[in-house]
Amino acid sequence: MTLQIIGLCRGDGKGYVKIRTSSSPDELTAFINTEDNDSIQCPVISIGFPGEDKSACEKWGDFSHKNSYESVVAVPLLDNTKLTVHIKNRNTHEEIGTFLFHPLFSKVKSRLTYHERPEFASQIRGIEQRRISGSPHTYVTGIYPIDEQHYSCRFHVRYPYFGQKESCTISVYDAAAHKLELKPIVLEDSLISDPHDPTQHIHELVYSIIVTAEQKTLCIQAKPASQDACFTCILPPMFDGFVNGALDMTKHAFNDGGYQIWYEQHRATTADIQNQRRVCHSWTEKDKPLISIVTVVFRPPVEYLQALVKSIAAQSYEKFEVLFVNVSGNGEEAREINDTLAHIDDPRFRIITAENKSIAENTNVGLKEAKGDYIAFVDHDDVLEPDALYRYVNVLHDQSDADVLYCDEDRLENGHYTLPTFKPDYNPDLLNAYNYVTHMLMVSRQVLSQVELSPADVSGAQDYDLTLKCCEKARSIANVPYMLYHWRVHQNSTSTNPDSKPYAQTAGKIVLQRHFERTGLQVDVSDSELPFRYRNRYINEATPKVSIVIPTKDHSQLLQRCLTSVLEKTTYQNYDITLVENNSTEQETFAYYDRIQDQNEKIKVVTWPGTGFNYSAICNYGAAHCDGEILLFLNNDTVIINGDWLDSMVGFFARPEVGIVGAKLLFPDNLVQHGGVWVSADHVGYLSDMLSDKDGGYMETMRYPYNCAAVTGACQMVRRKAFQSVGGFDENLAVVLNDVDLCLKIGQQGYLTVFDPQAKLYHSEHTSRGRDEQDVEKERRAIDEQARFYARWDKTLVGARGKYINRQLNQYDGHYKIRW
Repeated sequence: MTLQIIGLCRGDGKGYVKIRTSSSPDELTAFINTEDNDSIQCPVISIGFPGEDKSACEKWGDFSHKNSYESVVAVPLLDNTKLTVHIKNRNTHEEIGTFLFHPLFSKVKSRLTYHERPEFASQIRGIEQRRISGSPHTYVTGIYPIDEQHYSCRFHVRYPYFGQKESCTISVYDAAAHKLELKPIVLEDSLISDPHDPTQHIHELVYSIIVTAEQKTLCIQAKPASQDACFTCILPPMFDGFVNGALDMTKHAFNDGGYQIWYEQHRATTADIQNQRRVCHSWTEKDKPLISIVTVVFRPPVEYLQALVKSIAAQSYEKFEVLFVNVSGNGEEAREINDTLAHIDDPRFRIITAENKSIAENTNVGLKEAKGDYIAFVDHDDVLEPDALYRYVNVLHDQSDADVLYCDEDRLENGHYTLPTFKPDYNPDLLNAYNYVTHMLMVSRQVLSQVELSPADVSGAQDYDLTLKCCEKARSIANVPYMLYHWRVHQNSTSTNPDSKPYAQTAGKIVLQRHFERTGLQVDVSDSELPFRYRNRYINEATPKVSIVIPTKDHSQLLQRCLTSVLEKTTYQNYDITLVENNSTEQETFAYYDRIQDQNEKIKVVTWPGTGFNYSAICNYGAAHCDGEILLFLNNDTVIINGDWLDSMVGFFARPEVGIVGAKLLFPDNLVQHGGVWVSADHVGYLSDMLSDKDGGYMETMRYPYNCAAVTGACQMVRRKAFQSVGGFDENLAVVLNDVDLCLKIGQQGYLTVFDPQAKLYHSEHTSRGRDEQDVEKERRAIDEQARFYARWDKTLVGARGKYINRQLNQYDGHYKIRW
């Protein structure tokens, strides 16, 4: 019987052609020969199900009968070429027939099918996705930006496992069916339970291919060694959809185009301000501190100054004074400024005319005249919200020992509120990288009296200088988590033009260097790739010994790759490595142990006496069998990227308050896997995951160190003293959340957890053990351990809300999204 075409449609990157032949679908194979002498196999899909009632088969659209079989061939949509599809008998290799899949004809025919035979189209479109069980299949899960021209296309391949893993060949074709020279990157390689039959297993591979912005039509074919190939296609609209989805997933508050709408709904209304004034009037005098606002005025656009005066006068909290230090001079260019200041009809505003010196010295003039219990600093061209002082005083009522306060801020550009920065609570490591506090800084007179005022040589960074000095002495530091300050954007503002104050870059470096000197630390401060951001290299002459503890079971090639990278790349020399063997069975593993110990005196192997898998117990055992004053727990599926990784991480331990340091972990396609860990009631997750390694992330936390709730145990450095003080890892948390639990316990002892983005490693997560959710017993154990963890920590976590992720942001998302 010759090949008969019954109809076709297109959809989801594939063409679906219903055919009738004299051979059953199981006997058929279909393929396309490309111009490169390659072939793309096209699945031939049975429409009905084995042994099914004839009437039920017909409902699926299968009208097969004796010696006449109907099936569907899935064809890649490659619209820059005509495809000739060959149908053969897979047993005899006899060619049954061919048909041409023409780009234009197939589009026209498909539209007619959807219009005239919609039920037929729905029966065949996507049929291979409804018949995937038991056969190889592949699907794209996302396309993520790497840089402006390159993207990581992630896809999964699944195929039956028949007792032994078999290799899989990946081929990628463009719109003209030309094979692309793209090297697939294996991200995961594991066995999972068959969701349709838990007694069987499926081999699952997760891949990435790096493509350019021009390669938006792709056909990805996966060919297991002994099984049929499968393919999936991406067309330009699908490509763009995946990319937009990735951008939306990773978009943080600073880049949220809907921010102005959110802000309109969350700022104080006229009624709010009236209510706040009533509340303020009910307070006793001791509850109403005098706040001095210091502003240096030097010839801003007069309308900006008028807007500032108006915003201060509108404050619902009225016990304040304003000290305008006017250094504009008496020339014609200053006339409007001087007139504006002279016509302020409010006794709370004091105008101090002074000689224009450095911005630091000008600010000090106002500080010396201030009478307030607290002193706030506002720039002459910026704007306050009318509830700013009220919010600050409310925080003081709850936190009376707060000596340094700051709030959230955004940019005001041509009447639009944009680029919001929702700040965390006091974050010393982030502050050591740059002045994230900025506006509106307010300090108590008590702490101000303990510090020296800023000298002229730090002008341009005098606010950074004062912030660091006051934080060094402060009893406590408070973030006021409301959007209360608007930093105006104009050509002479550093908010948009860092080059407007080139001296400020050097001043900031001086400020930071002096801060470390005052705190007794030897630190080499240098400029970084961004303006007003700095790199700190801690100098610890003692070079403490680091003991690297690596739990390992079989997978000797994985371990070898890890150790080779550590031994060949690490520049820090005072370390040793303890491999904790746990229940390996492969002879090659033990042979490798013998070789590596003979080859390198830094390495020793100890054998954990337990059974099963208990990560906590294994790590505790390893820690007890090494002597470094700093412990580094490292997974055997990691690979070092930069040689100074250990130097960078160890450096933080020059500060006695640091208890744990974590590294930046990347997937092999250079997307971020781990940028710290967020922890909320009943949930934890990675911060900034799936960002490009080149992306600085929210508040540049993927470029500069910052403090977070926890870091992953895949590369977790711990001060031994702190580790021992909490009893090490909790062995009741055998597998999940033990690393987070350790961070929280050590945090309760007063130590900081630091995320260090300068220490970078590749991590092939799930390679050695697979995913817990893909194994029923593992999933049960994980649920039990999660319940134990949250029962222990949920109340604490609720109380700490906003500490690392601002309260105005979603506490259950690692991408710092606005909480609507």
